[in-house]
Amino acid sequence: MKSQTLRLESTPTHQLTQSVLYVKKYQLVPRPHSPPYLFVFVRYWDMERKYSRKSVKFAFSCILAFFLHKLCLGQKICSVPSEPVTLKENNTIDIVVAYINTTTKDVTLTLIENPEDAFDLKGSFLIVKKRLDFEKLLNPEELAVQVRCNKTGFKSITLTVLVQVENINDNPPSFAQSEYELDVNELTPINTSVGLIEAKDDDSGVLYYTMEPNVNMYFRLESMYKPNILVNKTLDYDVVQQVTLTLYVQDTPSPPPPDQLSFTGTTTIRVNIKDIDNRPPWFQPCMRTTLGTAKICLSLGYKGRVNLTEKQDGPLQLQPGPIYARDGDKSRNEEITYKIVRGNEDSIFQIDETTGNITMLKPADIAGPISLTVLASQVSNRDQFASTSVNIEVMKKSRNPPKFERERYEAYVYSNSGPENMVLRDRTSNRPFRVRARDDDFANGINPDIRYEVQYSSYVNITTDGFVLLKKAVRTDSFALQVRAVDVSTGESGTAALSVVVLPPVGVQSPSEGYRAGDMALLGFVMAALLVLCLIVIGYLISRLKKENPDTLKLSEVSNFSSKLLFRSMLAAYSFH
Repeated sequence: MKSQTLRLESTPTHQLTQSVLYVKKYQLVPRPHSPPYLFVFVRYWDMERKYSRKSVKFAFSCILAFFLHKLCLGQKICSVPSEPVTLKENNTIDIVVAYINTTTKDVTLTLIENPEDAFDLKGSFLIVKKRLDFEKLLNPEELAVQVRCNKTGFKSITLTVLVQVENINDNPPSFAQSEYELDVNELTPINTSVGLIEAKDDDSGVLYYTMEPNVNMYFRLESMYKPNILVNKTLDYDVVQQVTLTLYVQDTPSPPPPDQLSFTGTTTIRVNIKDIDNRPPWFQPCMRTTLGTAKICLSLGYKGRVNLTEKQDGPLQLQPGPIYARDGDKSRNEEITYKIVRGNEDSIFQIDETTGNITMLKPADIAGPISLTVLASQVSNRDQFASTSVNIEVMKKSRNPPKFERERYEAYVYSNSGPENMVLRDRTSNRPFRVRARDDDFANGINPDIRYEVQYSSYVNITTDGFVLLKKAVRTDSFALQVRAVDVSTGESGTAALSVVVLPPVGVQSPSEGYRAGDMALLGFVMAALLVLCLIVIGYLISRLKKENPDTLKLSEVSNFSSKLLFRSMLAAYSFH
């Protein structure tokens, strides 16, 4: 078909315009020269071209429909569940995971993607052929199993079965070590953390912790969910050096729900308390006390004596003992040095820096007390120091020690006497026993500084005046001891022996003593009265018999003989006692 052109002319205008107008099959084209003309071209060949394009599109649509039809036929031959299949770990072997539905016969199923080589086909059933462990799978929440469906004359298709392995509580929580060892110094503040010891659970659940001992313990847990070990009370190395704890972990609350498995784990924690240098030297002996949380040891000082104008050789003898200080920290035992810091202005004394022994450099020329202040400090840390007093009495020399009036004494006490009863001077009186010691350095022999002591006996005490008192009831027949008189101003002393005899209570006869003189006199008086009475009765009977019968003379002789025999036996008994 040929093209035809229609030309339309218009009156010329002075205005230059160009426009293009599309109206379906007609195209208006402006003329390029002026005056402008409008040409309309009708092109039939455009229509032919569009018809040919529609034919191609139609053919393509038919081919596409054919393939879609074949594809739809292929999909219909088998199908699987569209939702993921859930499978608990530790499953039973050969359990069915999914059913592959085939809509026609002679369909061949093949596994082409088998995660962990854990699945298999048994007919149209997808089964699991081994036990699955959630903790060992790389991606347990999405195992993609691919199955290919084949049939002659149909296109093979691939189906995907998503298997989700469900985690169950099948692993106990455990600690990395069966035993832990922690070190903490004794001055660690309360609520300070000394260690965080956590357990691990492959099931990745919440863990619950407890710790023993849980009563009056030095440490506690921050919470049941966080095993951060905190100091619970003040630590002291002198009291405790090591604390053993048992930490428990459980993967369920306690007590666990009745239908839920529960697993536990334990570990042992040994906490070593470290002694640090926090106490100064302590002079010995000392009295321990506390000041808040601090422990201190108070020394009452030392005492000694020297003679006026005499230089004593060797270390001074002090009471209650030689100067000695030890480190207040029990286990450190730091080296201690000694120094006189006050009271030795005349340089009469010197102290050994290592031993603490005090010696004299020269004699003292003035009687009276000398008070020294001695400092003890640690060699490694001079800030740790302590001081004490040493009182030395300068005295005139004594020429005579105390001396008892006798070397041996004997005293008595009743067996039923109790504590605080006095020991007696003799058997027959209740006068108390007393010892005295003389000191010939005094004109009257009485030294007011003499004090008495008892040695080698637990039964008695002695007063400052020399009276002996029972401390407890005596359970023996006798006991011996030694009394000592000490001049507290010079330290000189004297001793004497004392034997104490235990007497039976008053009114009770002792088998070893026999009858007393008073008892025997009373017995003799009674026997004499009885004898006189017997003689009177016998004389009266004899006089009556003589009057009635002359043969009574023989009877009287017999009576006289028997009376004499009785009298002699009584004398023999009296003399025996």
